[in-house]
Amino acid sequence: KRLGTGTRWREGRGRGYMGPHKRTFILNKEASAITWKSTSPMKGANSTRVDLTSVTRVTKGQSTIPFVKNANNALVKGKESLSFSVVYEDYRGVETTLDIVCDNQEQFDSWFSELTGLVKYHMQNKASDDRVRRFAQRQWSLADADADGLLSFKEILALVQKLNIDLDRGYVQKIFDEIDADNSGNLDYIEFQALLDELSKREDVYAVWYALCTGAIFTGHRSVNSYMSSSKPIPSSYKSMALPAETFHRFLTEVQKVEQTLEQTKLKIEAMKGEDEERDTKLRFSNFRDYLSSGENAAYAVECSTATYQDMEQPLSHYWCASSHNTYCESDQLKGYSSVNRYINDLTKGCRCVELDCWDGPKNEPIIFHGHTLTGQIKFKDVITAVKEYAFLQSEYPIILSFENHCSIPQQKVMASYCKSILGKMLVVPELAEGGRLPSPEALKNKVIIKAKKLPKKADEEEPIDEDLEEQKKAAESTKPKDDGEASPPGPAKEKKKKPKVAKELHDITFLSGVHFKSWFQSANEALANEMSSFSEPKTEKFIKSSAAEWVEYNKKQMSRIYPAGVRIDSSNYNPVPSWNVGSQIVALNYQTSCLQMHLNDGKYLDNGGCGYVLKPAVLRSPGVSFDPVAGPFPREEQLDFDIEVMSAHQLPKPNGAQKGEVIDPYVKVELYGIPADQRNCMTRVIDNNGFNPIFNETFTFRAKMKSLGLLYIAVYDSDQFDADDFIGYATIPLTCLKEGIRKVDLRSWNGNNSGEFQFCSLLVNITFK
Repeated sequence: KRLGTGTRWREGRGRGYMGPHKRTFILNKEASAITWKSTSPMKGANSTRVDLTSVTRVTKGQSTIPFVKNANNALVKGKESLSFSVVYEDYRGVETTLDIVCDNQEQFDSWFSELTGLVKYHMQNKASDDRVRRFAQRQWSLADADADGLLSFKEILALVQKLNIDLDRGYVQKIFDEIDADNSGNLDYIEFQALLDELSKREDVYAVWYALCTGAIFTGHRSVNSYMSSSKPIPSSYKSMALPAETFHRFLTEVQKVEQTLEQTKLKIEAMKGEDEERDTKLRFSNFRDYLSSGENAAYAVECSTATYQDMEQPLSHYWCASSHNTYCESDQLKGYSSVNRYINDLTKGCRCVELDCWDGPKNEPIIFHGHTLTGQIKFKDVITAVKEYAFLQSEYPIILSFENHCSIPQQKVMASYCKSILGKMLVVPELAEGGRLPSPEALKNKVIIKAKKLPKKADEEEPIDEDLEEQKKAAESTKPKDDGEASPPGPAKEKKKKPKVAKELHDITFLSGVHFKSWFQSANEALANEMSSFSEPKTEKFIKSSAAEWVEYNKKQMSRIYPAGVRIDSSNYNPVPSWNVGSQIVALNYQTSCLQMHLNDGKYLDNGGCGYVLKPAVLRSPGVSFDPVAGPFPREEQLDFDIEVMSAHQLPKPNGAQKGEVIDPYVKVELYGIPADQRNCMTRVIDNNGFNPIFNETFTFRAKMKSLGLLYIAVYDSDQFDADDFIGYATIPLTCLKEGIRKVDLRSWNGNNSGEFQFCSLLVNITFK
């Protein structure tokens, strides 16, 4: 079925010099894609197609950068109600938007409704464990370049190259001819599935199955390793064996450390059966293969990633909170664009604390941008509206709006008015809980609280120094060209010695009071729990070295916010782990920048159901318990020694979404981040010319003194003899969420997404706790 064939659309993609231009878009449900024709001969099929399985959301309005760039274009201006954006990961693994302006309301309603429904369906389908079927469907739709419902040998060869399989052309031709029973020279979908099954043989999984059939698997993981490493082929007769439920139950309880009854195991086997399989409780190879590659068998515990399971009734200060720095920035901190879409993106990914740098704007409209720079400007009102619409789609736990307030009193009053009128009952100023403690995330469900400077408690009290602003000005001055004749960047012409006072209207709606840090003693003995300080990256490094134990105590009662150094105008990120180690709650990172630091952040906050709040360990929240990340003490129950055997990888994509080129030479890095004593990194050997099913069989040992502060980072690279190695994919798993046994590790792209080819690529590992 097709929707909208022949309908004229206006596309505001804003790429290059063309700007908005008209295109005819086709929504093809069978291919699960939006397609269109480009007038440019340089663009291939991948550049004129959006795979719906790669779409993360569809948003109304004009919040994305292409819309911002073309805001005054006649095809775009004044048509917010007819506009929407499809946010997706393109074939290169880059988050991209397809931005559409419809001709009329009926057209908008039809497409927006149909698209959101299909995206929701595909997200639910992605969560299911029928990966084999989904993989076959995706490869079929991509390989069938001429959309004739058949695949030629040429198209099959192109697919083999894309799948990173190093196979001789003659061998591929032999398999093709055997499956092409009618000698038509083409394969239909059923024949294609048979060919894919032949190409997708899992010798690694078969080795595990063989060890299970012979009982050798119960003697230790080395037995499986020996089978996978052996040059002697495993007898194929074992593939047809059917094992009793008791054997699978022993595997689940002894190897996988799953707590369940034999009856539950039998029900699990029955649930794994296909429609054409005998309905019994015997386990067959296909069932076992599907189990090992299922979400249920993930190394990242399903119960940690899919549900909020932690105690959410403790004070806010007892939780780490997913936090974004300069949320409005799309790229760098000096001349980059700003957009409302950045807030939507971070909120829908579970970020619970976003930053708003507020300045006076024209016509009494407060604006948000990076002061004393040439970054783009967006309206404060639009951001608050986005918060109302998107704050609680991913998580029901509270949002913290961190205001950097540089507005005059009149425009502060406007800010307060917008917050109250737009957010309504979502905006709260709660009372401190019993004992002067902060309220809990549970008590603030679906609520928004504001962190900002408040009026001084005493008339003669000094205004808090805005260190973040001071760093901004220094960074801007250090990068500003001299004597270039350019106009001064937006912002106040002259800085007054005294900062503007805070409007009472804004003071009245602020709960977390931003104060200047004076001393650990003053904070412990005089400060209220809802008074919090911000610490720059350099000051943070200094305090962690000199006063780690004191900072741990501070963070038990109050909250602290950490932000990047002002010199990071490229929006790079600092290492968040040391700040997490001392219990700092709001460790703000530049979410727009994909990097190792964001990879760690994403893995950490996938825990607790991705709700954006993770409960700190007892040593970071219990009164009277002293702790230092370097000196300890380290509780015995926090110790975890474990082996991780990197067994194999499966369906690794080429770097940067490449469809052609050499077959990759992969290797795996395994690193542990946490307290200084726990940190370690290891690397497997390189496997030449095999990105589809490389076997590594290498084991590494780790010893963690503080498992609740440990993050296991696993990354796959493509070795390059003459250039820098290319990044393929990664996974970050908190040690408290790590599962024992032979487990699947799902990989994510450099940008942290698991769509497109990353729906299917994974590692198989064997994890043993000692």
